[in-house]
Amino acid sequence: MVLNYASQGWTAADRETFYRTSQGSHVMPYAWFKVLRRTDVDEPFAADQLQRYGYLYNEAAYNVEGLPVGFVIDGMGAQAQLGMTCAACHTGQIEYQKDGQTRALRIDGAPASTDFQQFLIDLRSSTRATLADANRFNSFAKAVLGAGYTAAKAAQLKTEFAAWVKQYGEFMDASLPTAQWGPGRLDAFGMIFNRVAARDLGVAANFKTANAPVSYPFLWNALKQDRTQWNGGVPNALFIQGLARNTGEVLGVFADFKPKVRIPGTRLTPAIIDYHNNSIRFAGLQTLEEKVAILTPPPWPIEAFGLDEQLAEKGKPLYDMHCGGCHAEKVSPSVGHAWVTPVVAVGTDPKMVQNTERKSDPGVFLNALMPPPAIAARFDNPSDTTDLLAGAVVGTLLDEAFNPPIITKSRLEQSGVWRAIRNDLEDLMPKEKLDDVASSQGDNMTNLKALIRARISKLYTKPVTADAGAAYESRVLHGIWATAPYLHNGSVPNLWELLTPASQRKTTFLVGSRMYDQKNVGYVTNQSPFPNGTFAVDPNNANGNGNGGHEYGTGLTPDERWAIIEYMKTL
Repeated sequence: MVLNYASQGWTAADRETFYRTSQGSHVMPYAWFKVLRRTDVDEPFAADQLQRYGYLYNEAAYNVEGLPVGFVIDGMGAQAQLGMTCAACHTGQIEYQKDGQTRALRIDGAPASTDFQQFLIDLRSSTRATLADANRFNSFAKAVLGAGYTAAKAAQLKTEFAAWVKQYGEFMDASLPTAQWGPGRLDAFGMIFNRVAARDLGVAANFKTANAPVSYPFLWNALKQDRTQWNGGVPNALFIQGLARNTGEVLGVFADFKPKVRIPGTRLTPAIIDYHNNSIRFAGLQTLEEKVAILTPPPWPIEAFGLDEQLAEKGKPLYDMHCGGCHAEKVSPSVGHAWVTPVVAVGTDPKMVQNTERKSDPGVFLNALMPPPAIAARFDNPSDTTDLLAGAVVGTLLDEAFNPPIITKSRLEQSGVWRAIRNDLEDLMPKEKLDDVASSQGDNMTNLKALIRARISKLYTKPVTADAGAAYESRVLHGIWATAPYLHNGSVPNLWELLTPASQRKTTFLVGSRMYDQKNVGYVTNQSPFPNGTFAVDPNNANGNGNGGHEYGTGLTPDERWAIIEYMKTL
């Protein structure tokens, strides 16, 4: 297969940084993962670079361990952990036939066509089988311990492995739905809520089934939006806001996080929480965000598929009329260098929004101060789960930046939080120099801390400008041709069907193929490499698979709709 990369403003070094920078994700000890074996065939679990789950093969010279794109080793030696980066879920690839060859175009920042749930299920099965079978475990222990193998060390390893298998299995048992998400989808909020509110806060009753899967969003232009997340619940466009967004993400993708009460609360004083016990790599997160900031939308591959420029010209005014109301570039009133991101209710599946409204026991957060903009309010039981997640994010960021309060030069240069603040200083404190602010330890530092809290306030809350009901973000659609399937839950396979009345859209189709459908603009729907690659629409919206709503341009003639699609290729 001939592999090329879309022209998106990155050098090979930029791409390597995106693929291999750790964010602090700890899936499992790498020494264990490296020798773990599959249960269906007799080979190492990752022998195929996890391509059976749709992860992309990484043939780079630096990848001596043979990990797929977006998987990394965090730490060294016996402490090394297998981790995931943004690239695992946000690197796409289209494939097509030309001159008798299969060609591939890799698109950085595009949604991945991966079956993440099946990966989680199989990892659970393989580790449980290894623990339960004496022969399997003995082979596993000898491979992990190598020349240092002894019966005593194997017994200690079994104790440690059993503890990991127990917590991982319980997390997956309580979280994963019976009706699988399928390729290209993940209930991100459901898994993050379960990770933070249930596992990390130590309250098993907070677990709920993660049954509102969404598509992976595209990353280019992410920093140009003034809101982000599918429900528009996160203020955006500053690096510190991006760091908050990504801190929430890595908390969900296996970061270690064990907050504890530093000072118990009283009737008059709130509890003080220590957030430092976490594996988050803020410097890595900031590095990743800086790379995403320069990532440009992928241009339509004219050399492969051609473009009808006259038809596209006819489509532009139709697009402006029927799509521009939500998807045009409009300057944000809150952040001048960003675009407005309308959060609009257009009749699409409501389950993701509904699930974000859940309540939870705050566990160790009980009686601690709630995140901004709350003033002096404390966590009570029950609390909004979104507030618990926001509290975890804000707490870890502020502890990283301001606790301890002495700000050294090396800390300013190396801390991901302070790097983000430095990039944002012109927006936060015009005409000030960060070194001067940090060294003053006076009013300027107090003001800066207040400004940071204000900018990362209202995390995971519905913006006041959003429509009532199940409202979702409406992004500027540059590069939209590379992001199928469509709508927040991936329920519409291509742009042609998106411009078709909902009653005429497919009720079942295959997902997960990388073969590209250049006519309808999406992936082919008559083949899938995955056993569970059938997407079945739910007309009652009970399982997150509704494909109704968003009926814009559906009253146009077929020729007019084709014209809009041709124009959208040029965005």
